[in-house]
Amino acid sequence: MNKTFNAKRFGRLFIKHSTEHYKSYGLSLFALIGVMLLGGGFLVYLVRARLNINDQWVLFTMILLLAGTIFTSVIFADLGDKKKAIPWLLLPASHFEKFLVAWIYSFVVFIIIYTLSFYLVALFVLNIEPLEGSSPEMFNIFSNQALQIYMVYAFLHGVAIYGAIYFEKLHFIKTAFVFFISLGILILMNKMMLDTMLGRNVEAAPPFGSLRFTEKGQVNEIMLSINQNGISIDYLVAVLAVFFWVAAYFRLKEKQV
Repeated sequence: MNKTFNAKRFGRLFIKHSTEHYKSYGLSLFALIGVMLLGGGFLVYLVRARLNINDQWVLFTMILLLAGTIFTSVIFADLGDKKKAIPWLLLPASHFEKFLVAWIYSFVVFIIIYTLSFYLVALFVLNIEPLEGSSPEMFNIFSNQALQIYMVYAFLHGVAIYGAIYFEKLHFIKTAFVFFISLGILILMNKMMLDTMLGRNVEAAPPFGSLRFTEKGQVNEIMLSINQNGISIDYLVAVLAVFFWVAAYFRLKEKQV
């Protein structure tokens, strides 16, 4: 029998995880839907107008990234409790199978359920009260924009799942703190490098973003074309997501009873 992955063993582990957590996952889903309903309904009532497509994208992205990373950060919560960690680690399944179950639930299953839930809630909110104006328009979840958002979530999911394994307590808070500190350092280092290369003070220089500096009282901005910039970021995000997933798996393998 393959020690790394066995379909029958993995199936049993997946069913075991599902039966043990379906109540908590279900309650979390109802809570999320409730927040979306209340928030969306209140926003429509406040502005007295239907949410346009741009607003829908903003809400979809913000809730996805926040709710998804919070959910992912507690997917390995049992490892922070020695009483629960020992039986979890002693389960007759490989670390890869255990990691794969958590990955599927926090990434694949979460994206599918969240997208369907948000779409249904948005459809309900847009038609909850007749408003003047054109008929309601819904955003397209199969567009390239949706794919890019999912790729960003993949990257943040990788960071969150690594933090969920690395830290024993306060996973989300500690992971977010390290992430934003690291991001700030990266932006600072990028600016210092560009200052040295160009021999002038660069005002804005986020990685893979626009470069802006002032010369003779005139603001100059240099940026990649939209296509080049989009392709560069897409590849970078995909590579980083896979990197953190692999790093998280090997971090999990280091866990001992």
